[in-house]
Amino acid sequence: MAEHSALVVGLDIGATKTIAGLVTEAGELLRSLQVATAPSPPAILRAARGLCETLIAEAPAPVLGIGIGCAGVVDTRTATVIHANDNLPGWSGTELSEVSGGGLPLVAENDVRAMAYGEATLGAGRDYDSLLCVTVGTGIGGALILEGEIWPGANFSAGEIGYLAVGWDGDQPIILDQYASGPAIERAWQTAAEADERLPLTEISALAHAGDDIAQAVIRRKAREFGVILAGYATSINPQAVIAGGGVPQIGRLWWDPFAGAFRANLPPLLAATKLLPAALGVEAVLLGAAMRAWRGLDS
Repeated sequence: MAEHSALVVGLDIGATKTIAGLVTEAGELLRSLQVATAPSPPAILRAARGLCETLIAEAPAPVLGIGIGCAGVVDTRTATVIHANDNLPGWSGTELSEVSGGGLPLVAENDVRAMAYGEATLGAGRDYDSLLCVTVGTGIGGALILEGEIWPGANFSAGEIGYLAVGWDGDQPIILDQYASGPAIERAWQTAAEADERLPLTEISALAHAGDDIAQAVIRRKAREFGVILAGYATSINPQAVIAGGGVPQIGRLWWDPFAGAFRANLPPLLAATKLLPAALGVEAVLLGAAMRAWRGLDS
């Protein structure tokens, strides 16, 4: 192993698992540890702190700081979760600074923003100054990178595309999160197949790759619809590049090709040069992005 003069810890606190890793200033992940996410905020923080302490004790160089990426809207000034959904019950109001116990400098970001910063510094977006990053999975999230930095917005939610209204169900708006996410594909398949129960997305994807006409048609339709909507949003933001990641793009070309085709077909001619790129960092994107934010905080 090469020698390193200093390290930081990156943390990814998700609904199902918590991952911590030692990361160099160049973005190299030296070692990582993972545990199932605990059932309550105090237990989550204890587990996260335990992972950090283990890594720090075994680190081959001094650890200078901690970066956290987690679900929810995060006030980066105070490292506090100011809003969260039911994926992490009771998570709103959590003070993430408790992970360090006041011992090391700590920065915290929403997980999609951490992923976006990781892609901007180490991944698919490293050659661009302005990015729109989206994740398509159980929900749909978004983040903006402007001049190489996360643009938080007035209330730390800039770039969140999941709340865009894309239609109506009677008098109730249908938002993008309900319309094009993984569960939306599952619901659309259940309707199209006239099935009694929903199948998980992984099984629908397997059916599609095995040649099932209904599964293929549903995936392609939902991909096209998302591409059209994202082109409209990208037009209003006008970034140099758009990066898409998350579980749904893992379906592969069956989803990506109609999505990308619809995106490009619906951009105005003036924006035809906008790049559309798959996320490059995979499951380590949030951890690496959080770590790079920690390095950025040490530099500022």
